[in-house]
Amino acid sequence: MSQATEVIVPAREGRGVCVEKGQLLDIVDLEGHQVGDLIAWFRDDPSEYLSPTHTVSCNASILLVTGSQLFSNHRNPVFTILRDDVEKHDIIVPCCDHERFKRDYGLDDHPHCLANLEQARDLLGEDVELRGETAWNVFMHNRVTDDGDVVTDPAAHEAGATITLQVHEDLVVLLSACPQDLTPCNDFNPTSMMMRVRDE
Repeated sequence: MSQATEVIVPAREGRGVCVEKGQLLDIVDLEGHQVGDLIAWFRDDPSEYLSPTHTVSCNASILLVTGSQLFSNHRNPVFTILRDDVEKHDIIVPCCDHERFKRDYGLDDHPHCLANLEQARDLLGEDVELRGETAWNVFMHNRVTDDGDVVTDPAAHEAGATITLQVHEDLVVLLSACPQDLTPCNDFNPTSMMMRVRDE
């Protein structure tokens, strides 16, 4: 087995990796109770990208568990979940942005996942416009009530919780260690994460 590549995503920041078809990508919560917002696109054609809404349509479900696949905007498989210590994720809510904190909290300068993902993109030297609705909220404990309300519960998983994704295309993958500290999604205490790329 070749040596794995590990990238630490500091709390409240974003980082990225390039992965190849057939590799495995581990997303690890290093300290526990942390959510990560993930964006991915095809390296040879950035117009094809991981699409939460197409994933919901292809799976006919908003649930993602071990064995689930995530799909592109052209309904091609992007990832298959091989291991999932948490099996709670959100795939219907876009990542937070400047407008979210301005509208909901009256804050002009709070860190947010879209800016973190743009930081990750820039550190990789990529030139792709990012949109919040293409983000998958890994480990986010959102639930939909019988009345249709979306409720955010504290992330209950502990340090070391991991999701392993089988990669189906050559991809650029960006991850934000979510900086949200005004809802329970990170237990009000954003912390660091890690991406590990390996061949098997």
